[in-house]
Amino acid sequence: MGERRSKQILPRPERTGWRDQNLSQRHRQWGVGCPAMDLDLVLVEMNRAKVSAIFEYKGELAQPQVATHPSYLAIADMGERAEIPVFAVRYAHDFTWFRVVPLNFFAKRTLPDRRMMNERQYVTFLYNLRGVQPPEEVFRMLDTAI
Repeated sequence: MGERRSKQILPRPERTGWRDQNLSQRHRQWGVGCPAMDLDLVLVEMNRAKVSAIFEYKGELAQPQVATHPSYLAIADMGERAEIPVFAVRYAHDFTWFRVVPLNFFAKRTLPDRRMMNERQYVTFLYNLRGVQPPEEVFRMLDTAI
């Protein structure tokens, strides 16, 4: 495997086609010595203009998440440097479940291990990251959402 890596000059081609194809293809031409990552959906959770956490979301049909992948290590490093928790989350398209994986030290202080959550638990988790309790109106709305 090490031999194959040493011969690789260009990164793998874009697989999904839904990203900005022009920039993606051009960046790949810059070679493996200039690695970059694109994340599916990054959301910065915040409270009163202060970052509470960074989340990288993937839908249930996306490629499996591996916390040791260089992309996740890089985003975890970014959070470490900023002293911000970073999580990877896979979610059901009907929002019935969320699998939350802490990616850095700051995330593991809040959530020591990966955890499956239902939507109510997940929303509570997001509010707790901000140091507040979710309003009951939010849960009433979720309970009546179609």
